Order: sequence, then structure tokens, then C-alpha cells
Amino acid sequence: MKHVIIGAGPAGVIAAETIRKVQPDSSVTIIGDESEPPYSRMAIPYYLIDHINEKGTYLRKTDSHFADAGIDVVRDRVSSIDTKNKKLSLEDGSSVDYDKLLI
Repeated sequence: MKHVIIGAGPAGVIAAETIRKVQPDSSVTIIGDESEPPYSRMAIPYYLIDHINEKGTYLRKTDSHFADAGIDVVRDRVSSIDTKNKKLSLEDGSSVDYDKLLI
């Protein structure tokens, strides 16, 4: 089973980690259009007033967290969704197939 999650915010990260626990043999991919690792939007004010550094905003603290968990992270924007053929088109021209899609 190939699960694809559009959105690399807290909800997308928790969804990916939960799917990984429940279906360890499934493929799990998060697609997010930001160049930074998934981060907490609620931590931004603390970053802006220098209470934490940029890494302190990241949802997971190690650079290899998602790779270690077997979760692929794609940094791109979805430009279209073909629900009939279960295929996402990305802005870079590539495509991603899925069995289950979470938006």
C-alpha cells in the first residue's frame, strides 16, 4: 500500500508516523512545498525573539528522523491530482502514484 500525505506540517507528520506504526510494510510519503524540514508554526514566535534557534522549530530533532522511520519527504508543490488514476503531478514535472491520499 502506498500512502501519500500532502502537507508537511504537524498533522501530516503525525499522520505519516501513525501510518508507519500501523502498517510497517506500507510506503509512506509526505509532500510539502517548503525547503525546510517540517517545523512547528507555533514555535516561530520563540525563534523570532531568539529564545530558540531555527532547529528548535523543527518537528523532529534529528536530520535523519524521517529516513530512519522509512518515511519519504518530497519537497515540492502538488500541481494537480488525478483521482481516477491515483496520480499526483508535481510542479517540477514529476508525478507520484498513490493508493491512499491524505490532504
